[in-house]
Amino acid sequence: MVAGTLRARSRLYKVRIWRSRRFFARRRMRTVPAQRPRPERSAVQSAVLPYRPLAMDRAVSMDLIKALRRIVGAGVLAAGLPLAGCSRQQADLPPPRPVRAVQVPAAGELAGQQRYAARIEARHETVLAFQVGGQVSARLAEVGDTVAVGAVLARMDTSDLRLRERDLAARLAASRAERADAASALRRANELRPKGFVSQADFDRATYRDQAAAAQVEALTAQRGLAGRDLSYAALTAPAAGVITARMIDAGQVVSAGQPAFGLAQSNEIEAVFDLPEQQRAGLPDTVQVTLWTQPDRPITAKVREIAPQAADGSRTYRVRATLPVSDGPPPGLGSSATVAFAGPVALPAIPPAAVLKRDDGQPAVWVVDGNGAVRLRPVTLGPVQGDRVSIANGLGAGDWVVTAGVHDLRDGQAVSLP
Repeated sequence: MVAGTLRARSRLYKVRIWRSRRFFARRRMRTVPAQRPRPERSAVQSAVLPYRPLAMDRAVSMDLIKALRRIVGAGVLAAGLPLAGCSRQQADLPPPRPVRAVQVPAAGELAGQQRYAARIEARHETVLAFQVGGQVSARLAEVGDTVAVGAVLARMDTSDLRLRERDLAARLAASRAERADAASALRRANELRPKGFVSQADFDRATYRDQAAAAQVEALTAQRGLAGRDLSYAALTAPAAGVITARMIDAGQVVSAGQPAFGLAQSNEIEAVFDLPEQQRAGLPDTVQVTLWTQPDRPITAKVREIAPQAADGSRTYRVRATLPVSDGPPPGLGSSATVAFAGPVALPAIPPAAVLKRDDGQPAVWVVDGNGAVRLRPVTLGPVQGDRVSIANGLGAGDWVVTAGVHDLRDGQAVSLP
């Protein structure tokens, strides 16, 4: 059909060219030779090519160019029709969608270790404070410092405390002198009483005065002892070896008695703290393997010291504390992350919770990649939670690839590609 159209157009163009030549030939015959000078031609041109006006040559050339353009355009259009059809067929087929999936292990690979995230903490954490009020004159410890027993952490200005101690010392000396005078007067009254020179009333007053002076001396002695003890409290010391975890005071600050100054984590007992799911509590052994993230090739055997008697309200997990042994080297960093592992068979395959979705009837299901690279929605039966995964009691087999991300955007039979 296209070839016939091209032949018809070619004949039409030939007719147009013939008519153009005829028109310009007649016009040339009516033109005066003096007004239209003929260009000079060589002998070869005169013998071979007949004379044609310049306007006629231009018209013929333009018609030929237009004809060639139409012919070439029609040929390109005819050649592009099958290619456009192929491109449309290829565009109708969407490319396989890349997905993230996990493979269900074989039955022999399901037995392994239970692993849980843990945190290294000190068993005893103490908040230190001055026992007397005053102005802090020096701060000698900073957060992260390792301190020994009795190390001075901060000092307080002792000017007021020393003045109070001197005042009590002077008052105590005066009270002792008064006590000596009262005792001497009582002895004289006791000697003169049998001779009748001292009445019973004077003797009683001397006795009471001596007793009051003795009590005053005792009270001032106790107050001076308290002043001396307060003076010793002006230096805040570490009650045990450990690490400074917090600092709440600074030099020049006025603090009151009991105001928190430092936080101290004692390093004599270090524990790994982790949360255990309810279904794994019965199978927890007496010892667990603790692996620090900073030392992945050096597992530490820790002894389980405490299991919380009550589960947490939100997560329904039990807080477990395992004591790490005391080593000769530096203790693990407090607050660092670790992994706790212990042997425990896993009877059911487990997948990430994000891979499970609900069908229209409310039953759980997962997307499984078949052998042709397409996803199929397969119903499953959920089992207990195993750490950060959910177990599948029924519906999956060994070697199945389960999609774990973007499960709500897939459709049954959609082509996918695995990484």
